[in-house]
Amino acid sequence: MAHARRVLVEVDDLLARADQLKDPMAGTLRIGVIPTIAPYLLAEVMPHAKRAYPRLQLLFREEKTESIVASLREGRIDAGLLALESDLVGAARAAGQWSSATIAVEVLLLDDGHCFREQALAVCARAGVEENEMRATSLATLVQMVSSGVGVTLLPELAVGIENRRGQIEVRPFAGRGPHRTIALVWRPHSPFGDALRALAGTFAQALGRRGRAARA
Repeated sequence: MAHARRVLVEVDDLLARADQLKDPMAGTLRIGVIPTIAPYLLAEVMPHAKRAYPRLQLLFREEKTESIVASLREGRIDAGLLALESDLVGAARAAGQWSSATIAVEVLLLDDGHCFREQALAVCARAGVEENEMRATSLATLVQMVSSGVGVTLLPELAVGIENRRGQIEVRPFAGRGPHRTIALVWRPHSPFGDALRALAGTFAQALGRRGRAARA
């Protein structure tokens, strides 16, 4: 079954490669994107991509990392936007929670299956703090829980502008070079869309750079 699926993917790639020879920056690209990136990154980069490649249609599917990798292997999508390791900030209801007593406050995190959870757990382990038994399914829910006084949390810096647009929580950056992750656009090694995806990755990186954020694609 797996062999048959690989053959079908190769046939699809061959047909797509023929179409790409006509115009590599035209047609449709199916891209999976993880939930902790999708609401924040796409709003930043899509206007630039549309202006640069008006004949290229980008179809995004929001999925967790494992699903994106599986979909890539099986040819259901052409590329994936993943987080390999983003700048993080601490978030609390009020500045007073960032006192020396913060060590006793439990940290709210996302539920299992989110790659951001694994990174946040590693930060918590190094800081010697424990996770709250309550878990959220989205960053928006985490912010609402913190703003209600449940505890503190960690957020990707990319999400702060949207999730804290009302200033309902106190946000503090890490001292020095804090924990971070790299946002990557990935695709199959022999994808017929390689040239188009490299160009698209460059456009995404430039769009993020205009906002002063470090980005590697």
